[in-house]
Amino acid sequence: MYKFGRNKKGFTLIELLVVIAIISMLAGQILPALSTAKEKGRQAYCMNNLHQFSLSIEMYYQDWGDYPTWLSILYPSYLKPKDIFICLTDINKGKRGHGNPAYPEANDIPPDQVPGYSPPYDPGFNLRNPEITACSYIYEFNPCECHWFESSHTPTEISQADTDGNGIVSWKEAKIWQSFHGHRGKVPIVRCFWHYYNHNQKVLNLAYQNYNVFLSDPEWESSSY
Repeated sequence: MYKFGRNKKGFTLIELLVVIAIISMLAGQILPALSTAKEKGRQAYCMNNLHQFSLSIEMYYQDWGDYPTWLSILYPSYLKPKDIFICLTDINKGKRGHGNPAYPEANDIPPDQVPGYSPPYDPGFNLRNPEITACSYIYEFNPCECHWFESSHTPTEISQADTDGNGIVSWKEAKIWQSFHGHRGKVPIVRCFWHYYNHNQKVLNLAYQNYNVFLSDPEWESSSY
């Protein structure tokens, strides 16, 4: 009488290696797709954050007749919770930059050596909300001195941009000047670079007029929106 299992054979070493190879190839094809899908989800989350910023900035403007000095000023009266200041793709969890106008192109470069950086001793940094210790987003309407604008524009343009007449062009003044000289509503008030740096995706921007969210290359001025 035949008994089940009497003549059953196990996998040979070659068969086992073939199965492992097939599984590895399938995993190699599936994992990148999963990673891309995860990043797209993080981009959607980030765009939602930008939308929340827009609502809070507009409420602040309606109350005070001006833009906040920093995004952190919106907390807690206009914006909660603190996690909204962190982009999920930011590997530094907002600890680098705190919304600084510089573009953190290399994480191994000290912050005060990044080109275009407004150094921490700029008085404008004292106007941030100390309750917010981390921020992934670049706020381009901040009060720090905009060395980029001062070094790349004519004396006449600098004088036009310096609306408060203190001899210094802040980032806010520089961006408002840009809005009246060819860029209009596309001037960003908030930017997120982490999708670009970590996944080679587009930079996410919140336009300061009408608060539209748009994608661009790092140099948004020369990008096709």
